[in-house]
Amino acid sequence: MKQLLVVFVLLLLCVPPVQPQKSASQPTSPAGLDAGSAELVTLTNAWTEASNAKDRAKLEALMAPEFALYGWNGKLWAPRSEWLDNLINHMEIKEPWTMRELSPKVYGDFAIVTAVGTVTYTEDGHPFKLNVAVVDTWRRTNGRWQVVARNSCRISSTSASTTSPCTG
Repeated sequence: MKQLLVVFVLLLLCVPPVQPQKSASQPTSPAGLDAGSAELVTLTNAWTEASNAKDRAKLEALMAPEFALYGWNGKLWAPRSEWLDNLINHMEIKEPWTMRELSPKVYGDFAIVTAVGTVTYTEDGHPFKLNVAVVDTWRRTNGRWQVVARNSCRISSTSASTTSPCTG
């Protein structure tokens, strides 16, 4: 169960639509987007970088206090504190999170960012390579965006480019 929770925590670190894969050092460019969408791409890239660096302070600034990770079916996988604990204390990232195909949609003070992500890590000595589709929900309060929820699912290399990429 703990391995599944860690996988879901990792899923929180990813999600946007189909584009060429970029490494954490080559974030998706916000060029050509409106200001709000470009800001969300920048924040998603910052969240990914903070996750790879296990930068708790930066992660806490980007994540709303009520943040939680959910499965594709809406089932709660991990509240914020558990998600952070698993990332910081129980995962050893072997190949950093990469996020690609970021697609922000702004709706006033709420927004969603969809993406596809990949990470390789070990937990309790067991190796994992995770490919996920994610939908992050962001809320702007007092001019500042924070992610309030992430829904994610595992994807396969063959399902990633389809209209229904989730395998379970």
